[in-house]
Amino acid sequence: MKIAARELNLLGITLAVVLLALTYLALEPKFQEWADFRMQREDLGIRREAAQQMLDSREKVEARMAEFRQGLPVFPAGKKAESELMPALENMVKQQGLTLTRRAPPDPEREAGDLYETSINCDWEGDLPSLVNFLYAQQSQGAVSDVRQLSVQPMAGKDVPSGRLKGNFTIDYAYRREAGATESKAESADPAPTAEAEQP
Repeated sequence: MKIAARELNLLGITLAVVLLALTYLALEPKFQEWADFRMQREDLGIRREAAQQMLDSREKVEARMAEFRQGLPVFPAGKKAESELMPALENMVKQQGLTLTRRAPPDPEREAGDLYETSINCDWEGDLPSLVNFLYAQQSQGAVSDVRQLSVQPMAGKDVPSGRLKGNFTIDYAYRREAGATESKAESADPAPTAEAEQP
């Protein structure tokens, strides 16, 4: 039986297509590996550039951190930070025309290296200009404090003046401790019971 040239060509093309398909199937995992490797290499290149930029700006960042630390209040060992933070907050709020209607006890002190942080949550009342003035005064303190959460809503009622607002805010304070000391446990604990007076 004689095979025509056209049939031979079709057979050759079919074999070539089958071989190419088998080759692709065999090499597909390698192609995926190469693609993953190329993406990892690009990612590593980006990370390397970012790390180099951080190294190049290290002195500047350290100088800014030192300046930042110097601007923070320093509390002595064993003294609760709230004993100074709360009166300062109340004075600022009063000066700007707001009223604190409730304040929760400060959150436990959080330590981050030689820096410390605590949060105070308060309910307030006042008008919009007083609130804006308070936020501006607080922002003027720099890194010492930061209002992280603020809610505002109008007050309702017959005797409530127009434009009266109420809400809640959480303010975070950053500070340092002398020699890295934390609040004394004695202050945060209940006072020890005193001895009963002798009965006559």
